[in-house]
Amino acid sequence: MLPSLTWSNRQRAVKVDLVKIRRIVEVALPLCVRKPRKNGATLPPEVEITLLGEAAIAKVHGEFLEDPTPTDVITFEHGEILIGVPIAATNAKKFRHPADHEVALCAIHGLLHLLGYDDLTENERSIMHACQEEILKEALRLAC
Repeated sequence: MLPSLTWSNRQRAVKVDLVKIRRIVEVALPLCVRKPRKNGATLPPEVEITLLGEAAIAKVHGEFLEDPTPTDVITFEHGEILIGVPIAATNAKKFRHPADHEVALCAIHGLLHLLGYDDLTENERSIMHACQEEILKEALRLAC
């Protein structure tokens, strides 16, 4: 059974199309679950995705991960995914795609973390990034 996704946009710095992002991630959710998982990890019954501004994501990053710099995504094991939208938007410009796609990619990244994927080593990062890019590409094809 797939979890329910709850969304909250608590930032106003970057205009995003939350309806579009939600549609992409809803399509991506079963694609994430179909991927091989570490240790049989499963998603919690509810996943909360919150879009935050730069200061808020930096505060959480500092409090919980001892790094006071802003980041694009933080995932908590209990099913909370926090997305730093201004950082995601900067990354989107760097990779030359829309901010909405990058925010959706951050949500997919968080879902994969909940499914046991990690990005602490170069090998793990390479596997995870290839997986999330594949899922985003397919979700965009199906959702848009």
